[in-house]
Amino acid sequence: MDIAEAQRVLEDLRQGIPPDGYIRHFTVGRKTEIDKLDELFKSGRPIALLIKANYGTGKTHLLRYIREIALEEGFAVSLITLDAKSAIRFNRMDQIFGAVIRNVEIPGYSGKGPSTLFEALYHTLNSSIRDTKRLKLLNELHNYGKWDQTTLLASPSLFIAIRAWITGKDHQEDCKIFPQEVEGWISEPWVYYTQTNMLLNKFIRRGRLYFRDPRLVYGPAPGRIATFDFRAYDYQQAWDGLKDLDTISKLLGFKGMVLLVDEFEDVIYNLRKGRKDPQIDAFYNLFSLFKGRYPGYSFYAVTPDFTQTCKRLLLDKGYYDFDYSRFDQLATFEMSPLGLNDLKLLADRIIEVYTIAYHQNPVEDNIIKIDHLLEELDPRPIEDKTRLAIRRIVRCLDDFYYEETG
Repeated sequence: MDIAEAQRVLEDLRQGIPPDGYIRHFTVGRKTEIDKLDELFKSGRPIALLIKANYGTGKTHLLRYIREIALEEGFAVSLITLDAKSAIRFNRMDQIFGAVIRNVEIPGYSGKGPSTLFEALYHTLNSSIRDTKRLKLLNELHNYGKWDQTTLLASPSLFIAIRAWITGKDHQEDCKIFPQEVEGWISEPWVYYTQTNMLLNKFIRRGRLYFRDPRLVYGPAPGRIATFDFRAYDYQQAWDGLKDLDTISKLLGFKGMVLLVDEFEDVIYNLRKGRKDPQIDAFYNLFSLFKGRYPGYSFYAVTPDFTQTCKRLLLDKGYYDFDYSRFDQLATFEMSPLGLNDLKLLADRIIEVYTIAYHQNPVEDNIIKIDHLLEELDPRPIEDKTRLAIRRIVRCLDDFYYEETG
């Protein structure tokens, strides 16, 4: 770690944000939980889990830890944060699909999003592959280079997006298919629901010299609309798109895609009631994920009383016939709080980075002051104790630094 990188890490820690690329270094304690996570990925048996912990005690940190180890283990990853105010509602699977593809990351590739995914696929298509199984899957993807249909992907929109992106990359000047337009559409498909003919012209008709798709060009309007609509048939295409992202990840030579969802409490507090109750739809989507509708690993950060809060919410709304036992069937992953020795070990690691960043090694008296600060903080029942401890450690080191340097 050089000086600039150390200063970046400290800036994240000042704000209580887990620093990307160094999550493992700042993960202390919870050895039992960490060992279980490592075993999960090594087992190769996908699972859906609720990650339970109080606000500020490490849910986001653990999700980012899972992200790092998943990438290291050879998985694609997408970490999304639910926010109904920013059009990422869990009752709207088209919005979830858009958020997932916007945030997808692939081992060995910088950046994230559909452009990263499609670029990796483009390189795969243009490389020599000796693995007969992967070659068979590639042929199923594009029908032996014809790109007229696919037997590999279930989502027609995702297939059209991939085909248009690759065609535009190879023949942009001739067919006028622009990859950035493809990315914009597939990342936020709901924005284009009233623009079916525009999508048809941009991503199908313009490329007809390079592929044929007569069903979409000449077929009836209802069929064309459903092709571009992730809401159709109870969001079937959004669900298919999520499964396809896992399939594409395996096609690229990875182990699949790990889905991480932060701020899952949003489904309780920030969904407005309309013609249908959005919480009910969100809960059924969650149950579907835990029943295997998404074939890969998925993790959802919640507080310890999440399931009880959900039950109370539904009872308060008068849903007396709801099958509440379904909440109890959700697999959970409990996180233990950090103890004093864990916090002191965390302080030691922050001090190491601070020393690199500012060439300032705290004297023994300053380290003792930090220990006393943590001893005072440890017994207090504060929800965001870990985050508060990290910020106070960095603030103390800043104060020591300014005292020494004037």
